[in-house]
Amino acid sequence: MKTLTLPIKVFDFYAEPPPRRQLKIACEITNTASFDICILDAWIIVETLNGLKLAEGKIFQTMHNRVDPAIIPSGKSGLGAIHIDLPVQVLQHIEERRAGGDIKLLLSSRVLVSEVLAVDAVKTLGIPFETGFGSASSDRFEYLIPQSEWIKVLKRLAWSELELLELPVAKIKGTPALTRAVQRFEDAQDCYRRGDWAETMMNCRKAFEATIKDTTGENDLKEASKALEFLIGEARKAEPLNEVVKNLGDFLHLARHEQFPPIPIKPEDARLALHLTGALLAYLGR
Repeated sequence: MKTLTLPIKVFDFYAEPPPRRQLKIACEITNTASFDICILDAWIIVETLNGLKLAEGKIFQTMHNRVDPAIIPSGKSGLGAIHIDLPVQVLQHIEERRAGGDIKLLLSSRVLVSEVLAVDAVKTLGIPFETGFGSASSDRFEYLIPQSEWIKVLKRLAWSELELLELPVAKIKGTPALTRAVQRFEDAQDCYRRGDWAETMMNCRKAFEATIKDTTGENDLKEASKALEFLIGEARKAEPLNEVVKNLGDFLHLARHEQFPPIPIKPEDARLALHLTGALLAYLGR
């Protein structure tokens, strides 16, 4: 039974925006055997943070549109791509576990290949056998996506931490009193992706301050009731919501750097700030 190692090297990756939302990892596969081969099929499992499974299946595709490049000569390399679908629920799990850090992908695989035989100048495929992508020291392959690059991927995917709330961003931005609030809220999301929990909360607070300033001309969260009544149009609803905004403002204020003694701000604090702020903006935007 033939055995060989197929070292794999990533040379690029690309995020496909909605509605597909897919991460495409372009790679180079080297044939270390003493004979030419052809990759027939591959079954790949992709895992990331704390064993979170991102994908499993026939997600590898060789990159060629002619027959000859499908053959990887001995000692040479061929091109391929791994396609990972990233639906909303998967992205949410990734972001909760990533907590502002890098993304490490761990790939395990079963690859079906055949030796390419030349008989009287005619090339035929030998009996298929199984191998895997990896390296000389491991049958698994790891690839690290730095935080800075992953943030670019998220933007390309048009991902929002508040997507499940169905935040009507376009409609909110069309409301002059909320335009700057959405900008501050987007700043908060950027801070969250970088792992800056305190700045996440501070930008959430700035979103409310912008809303109040652009509706009442005041810079004080104590004027929230006027802003809420202006946006909702119903004083009896604005009154209890004012208490919500006031108490949320006190919570967000805990992230100020001059607090003494300093209060540790955790990922779950920042995530709560995003969800509550996003929910209120979604409500006001409707």
